[in-house]
Amino acid sequence: MQFTSKIYTFSLLTILFFSNCKRNSFEVEKFNPLSNYNTKKNDSTFLITTDLSNSVLYGIEIPTVKQLPNGKFTFEFSIKNNGAPQQFFYKLYYQNESYKWENGDSLDTENFYGSWDVVEMEYKSTPIIEKELAVKDSFRIIGNPRDEKLYYGADPEKTFMNDSLLKGFIKKVNSESDWVESIKQKAIGNKISIEEQTYLEALWSIDNSFQTDSVYNNRYKRNPRMGNYKFLLVVCDGVGLSKIPDDVKSIGKKNEKGNFTNPFTYFLMNEGKNLEGTKVMLAKQQLAVSSSLDLGSGLYVDKLKINSSKINTSAFKPNCNTSETLRRTAHFSQYFHHINKTIEFVNVKEIRDVIAENFTREQYADLISSYGKSKNFIHTYSSVTDCPCKTVTSDNDSKAITIFNPANAPNEFKKEHVGVISRIGFTYGKWCAKIKFPKIMSKDNVWNGLTTAFWLIFQADSKWNMRRICKSDVGYIPKQFPDDEGSVKEARPQVTYSEIDFEILKESKYWTKSAYNNGDNYPKEDASKNNDLTICCTNWDMGCQQPKNYVIGAKKINVDGKEIEFCRWNYFNKLVTSKVSAPHEEVFNDDFYYFEIDWQPQRIIWRIGKDKNNLKEICSMNNEMTSIPNNQMLMVMSQEFHYQEWWPTAPFQQNYTPFPKNDLVGKLLEVEIR
Repeated sequence: MQFTSKIYTFSLLTILFFSNCKRNSFEVEKFNPLSNYNTKKNDSTFLITTDLSNSVLYGIEIPTVKQLPNGKFTFEFSIKNNGAPQQFFYKLYYQNESYKWENGDSLDTENFYGSWDVVEMEYKSTPIIEKELAVKDSFRIIGNPRDEKLYYGADPEKTFMNDSLLKGFIKKVNSESDWVESIKQKAIGNKISIEEQTYLEALWSIDNSFQTDSVYNNRYKRNPRMGNYKFLLVVCDGVGLSKIPDDVKSIGKKNEKGNFTNPFTYFLMNEGKNLEGTKVMLAKQQLAVSSSLDLGSGLYVDKLKINSSKINTSAFKPNCNTSETLRRTAHFSQYFHHINKTIEFVNVKEIRDVIAENFTREQYADLISSYGKSKNFIHTYSSVTDCPCKTVTSDNDSKAITIFNPANAPNEFKKEHVGVISRIGFTYGKWCAKIKFPKIMSKDNVWNGLTTAFWLIFQADSKWNMRRICKSDVGYIPKQFPDDEGSVKEARPQVTYSEIDFEILKESKYWTKSAYNNGDNYPKEDASKNNDLTICCTNWDMGCQQPKNYVIGAKKINVDGKEIEFCRWNYFNKLVTSKVSAPHEEVFNDDFYYFEIDWQPQRIIWRIGKDKNNLKEICSMNNEMTSIPNNQMLMVMSQEFHYQEWWPTAPFQQNYTPFPKNDLVGKLLEVEIR
């Protein structure tokens, strides 16, 4: 019996010994994912600023041929073979670590990860190795790394909107009787001619065809995220390779449940962690990626975004026009606001410079008194320019964009919006803008009616840019429906609309009585008596009620350890906002001020300040209280005259605010996404 026990012990040790030998039959060493790149922050973090020169049409590439030979990073490692001569197999994976769901989370396949350019390529093979081999290969970080057909579209070379294309689509529209009848009804509702509505329908059709074509991999529709990247090297023998699932070998394939598999989760947490015949190495080196938009690259006037068939070209210049050159190279376009003609400005017929003239509260009160008796108002709408490039300029020398709301000539009476919008989309990131906005208040605290804004807006109204499914009884309420109970029945699981705002205006920091459940004991102030402005931080969650602490009314919520008051007017309202007071002089008196939107998968943080490296957090929202967008967005800088109904606690009403006598000039000085 004792002898038998010794045999069992010997056999077990023998099995463990040979098993251990097999497991350690090869070693992987000296993994360096960035061996041809040496711009460092420290020993483990490398820095790169993206080259965006070809990114508008073809997406962000990290690096490009302007930055490294062949536009690729070189990675190196060595394999030491301790067994019989054999062939080995390897693959490098990368993943953005700054803006991700934790590995193992149910949403971790939303993370931005990739591998080889050619997604069908699985593991590369080495020659037969007898003892040792040094391997050198290359990779780059590119958009749509899983080669998802969702992000395919038209060939960018064929998406220039010319007159011939437009005429063809107008002919198509007029050939369909049902469409023509629909156009007639829309024209009546929009108070425009049938010809003009037909033109707008043709524009929509052209844009839709560009978005829904499926012949070309439009990598720009899922651009690489900014922030830090980690690198994972997997090396295996033939046995190990046979055990790796197809959806991990090729990240573009889906598993038996129809889902993608995150390779970082698979190899660092799940079955691949201790896979026989497989070595997994996570590099200590990381790559920190950032982008700076080129404000001097010109302004592209996109005909698809101008809601008018009559384009005045008199203000066009070499760096602001509709040319093919600027379509390719300009990082910004002029932004043309949609004008809602269901609401009027019933405005006092006064043209004044509220700031330069130090318009007083007494003068404002006199306007209310005198016009209240005479009713001699002018009935008009907010407006946008009918002359593209007239109110926006891009300067290549100073690398800045200037915008202005134009002054009124005598008896003109116009409050005109102005803005610019970026043309390269990003998902998540710290969006930091250096801006010089015009002053909006007189020394006697009177507001000139202008709302200055830095904000993010969804890139495209197309299937490829849908938000994540809202899992609640009330889904997303589309933007076009009014904020009332009747719109709840229009809610749907997915929409494309997303928006994150900084809006700066003269407003009370409190809300209306109804927001506080109509109680008499609610906070209030006379904001006309102070020189503070209000910075409004808003997330358009489109009424998705999935978050467990969904905000309704004015409510204080603890967000990541900070108590913040938010407001959503009603349960069907599409946005949630927080308001913060700040001295007017602090934000507007200096040559610039920084505004940062830190957009993460689980939260949004708003920061402001004069020192870019020491910004003050003024608001944060997380996914427990609001639905955080996950689609691709652009940035907008704008200066707008909002309807007074939008800001019911403003101490000065838009309709009693004079029309601007002088240009209201703003400057965009820097935009960085990191």
